[in-house]
Amino acid sequence: MARLRRKACVALFLFTLFIFGTLMGLRTLKPTDGFSDLAPGLELLPILGGRMSREATAPPVQARPLGDNTKAALSNSGPEGTIFYDVHIFYYTWYGSPHMDGKYIHWDHILVPHWDPKVASSYPRGRHMPPEDIASSFYPELNPYSSRDPDVLESHMEQVGASAAGMGL
Repeated sequence: MARLRRKACVALFLFTLFIFGTLMGLRTLKPTDGFSDLAPGLELLPILGGRMSREATAPPVQARPLGDNTKAALSNSGPEGTIFYDVHIFYYTWYGSPHMDGKYIHWDHILVPHWDPKVASSYPRGRHMPPEDIASSFYPELNPYSSRDPDVLESHMEQVGASAAGMGL
């Protein structure tokens, strides 16, 4: 019985090692590595399908005032035309501010208590109080914004473009 258990553990270890190695190998692949048959319609995207540089396809970014406190990051972090496929962007569209929505939305959620009641008793309770105290680890450069504000959306999309983030499929 112990011999069978040992063989099963070795087989499970080898299988796990194979899966891990395969996933690490797949992670190194980029969209330009020849998998275009798996993504029909990809040729419609000028950056990936035509293998053109980002600079040649992107409209020129103009620095202009977007509002009272909005501004865009207009510089690339890498050489011109470089696309970083390992940069991931999560864009959440549920934030609100009194300027657009009449109240703070998702910037002011409740303070999440610690799982241990003894530890939780030493921390404050209640809600975050924007604009100084927001429910975020990082304070946004545009202040607590509304995701419905067209100036903020334009600024965010310019920042995404300037980040040289690659397109995920």
